[in-house]
Amino acid sequence: MAKYSEQAYWRDSNEQPTKLIIRRPAKNKTRYINNNLLTVRFVNDMQTSNTTHKVMVRNLKFGMYVSQLDRPWLETPYSIQGILITDMEDILELERHCRYVYVDINRCESHIIQKYRLGKFDQILTKETYKASLDALNKALIRETTKKAGKIRQTPRAVVDKTHFHGNQVYADACTVEEELPVATRVHQFAHDIIKEITSDFERNQYLEVSGAQNSVYALRDSIIRNPDAMLLLAQLKSSGETLYDDAVKHSILLMAFGRHLGLPGNELSMLGLGGMFMDIGKLQLRQKITATQDAPDTVDVNLLKQHVLLGEKIIKQSGDIPTSVYEIVAQHHEREDGCGYPRGLSANQLNTYARMAAIVDNYLELCKSQANVPSNSAFQVFNQLKTLARYGLNATLVEQFAHCLGFFPVGSLVELNSGEVAIVLSHSRSKRSLPSVMVILDANKQPYTMPETRNLRLMKPGPDGAPYTIVQDLPHGAYGIDSASHYL
Repeated sequence: MAKYSEQAYWRDSNEQPTKLIIRRPAKNKTRYINNNLLTVRFVNDMQTSNTTHKVMVRNLKFGMYVSQLDRPWLETPYSIQGILITDMEDILELERHCRYVYVDINRCESHIIQKYRLGKFDQILTKETYKASLDALNKALIRETTKKAGKIRQTPRAVVDKTHFHGNQVYADACTVEEELPVATRVHQFAHDIIKEITSDFERNQYLEVSGAQNSVYALRDSIIRNPDAMLLLAQLKSSGETLYDDAVKHSILLMAFGRHLGLPGNELSMLGLGGMFMDIGKLQLRQKITATQDAPDTVDVNLLKQHVLLGEKIIKQSGDIPTSVYEIVAQHHEREDGCGYPRGLSANQLNTYARMAAIVDNYLELCKSQANVPSNSAFQVFNQLKTLARYGLNATLVEQFAHCLGFFPVGSLVELNSGEVAIVLSHSRSKRSLPSVMVILDANKQPYTMPETRNLRLMKPGPDGAPYTIVQDLPHGAYGIDSASHYL
């Protein structure tokens, strides 16, 4: 058991006395001597050694053994002193109680010992300042949104029958999409930069560093929990021109938004986000061979492309830092309910639920990309095709839930109102998705307004003809020469 010693911290008479937080197993003590503050604190005697190292909780890896905390064990819910980190939940639970911990290398799993014992453990410590800055950025962004949001707006959720895929978490929008969008934009860019950095590091070292991806997933997840529409809008409209990076971030966003819709808890959203980010990681090793064109590939290219799943599995296994659920998303997102998928031909109840969700998100994005240049293509048609695919391998129940999640008029899509005006969908009412908030761009004669007008169709009074405002149809991307991104980004 760790020993704790009493240490006094003295402030002389020239300093302004400030009461310090005291942590100890028993009662705290504060003493005053000659009107000066003497704070008695019980501190952990544990110091770093050749085999024990101080590590920030966010930098922990799966397989590390935590032998001591930054506070007495008695101040935490842990009944056993010592924790082997086996999954993301262990790290998230530690984060609730500690900023840093002490890792005993001798008691870690073999892959950690091999990687860090011979002086390489310093790699974690040398990155602490960088990782801390990422954490600080995330916290600053959250604080900014919290200031803007004020009191939580209890937006009702859509009335959807629960399925066996649903969790018990109930989410409420903490702010409007307008309030969240500036923060979401920076988080989105942050995630994109991290993916680019991970890719560059992998191409140099052939090793997948996950801690940066975890930080970006936390930031994306927190934004999606506050209001998913801001991040969904960016996923729809924002592009860097680098397909591999863009897809990684889009997969992550859509899977976490899908999980939020299903009422899954925060730690499961993180798993979905990390799985989405690494879903196509195997394509890194095919990068030089895969054609960059969007034309239909020949049979050789298709067979080559299918190899990215097995290559992705190999990369994930070698990293040793990724939970089983994330591995299964990578391994199974091309498997199908009817057993006609690849690489193993798994079917129905052999499939991980997260992987089933990932398959739907992957197909949705592929349909959007493949028909981006089709003049008549619209979001409604994409969803119809997705529902058709549900007959041939996708899970029909989850496809239906994904449609409810995004709505038949997804955020960022173009629509025509019954007034003849053209608008961009800005955000959804969780209770009535057919009447979203929109930004009206063109008048009834399809001429641009000098100042676009934002309208909440659910709350709007009837138009001049006495009829309530409704959406009569969705429009193809780029209809009437409208660049939706130019109005937001």
